[in-house]
Amino acid sequence: RIYFPNILFKIIPDTRLNKNQAAFRVPLNINKLDIKDYLTHIYNVTVTDVRTTVFPGKLVLNRRTGVKERQSRTKKAIVTIKEEFEYPKPPD
Repeated sequence: RIYFPNILFKIIPDTRLNKNQAAFRVPLNINKLDIKDYLTHIYNVTVTDVRTTVFPGKLVLNRRTGVKERQSRTKKAIVTIKEEFEYPKPPD
């Protein structure tokens, strides 16, 4: 049997990163060990470092009620891998 994880990583193109780094938007409940394990076993890459940051949700004005509401928090992971990384081309 093969088991696939039920989590989604969204790749974020970032030109400020080194060539061996990639940025991902990940779920809030995922930790650094889970990120490393996911990328190692699913994509067969050698992960050397994982750094995560949780961003607070933005304040947005609700036009219907006139009240400022906070959007959901997001988590960004910057992963350093052994090989050089190239972002995939956007779909046509």
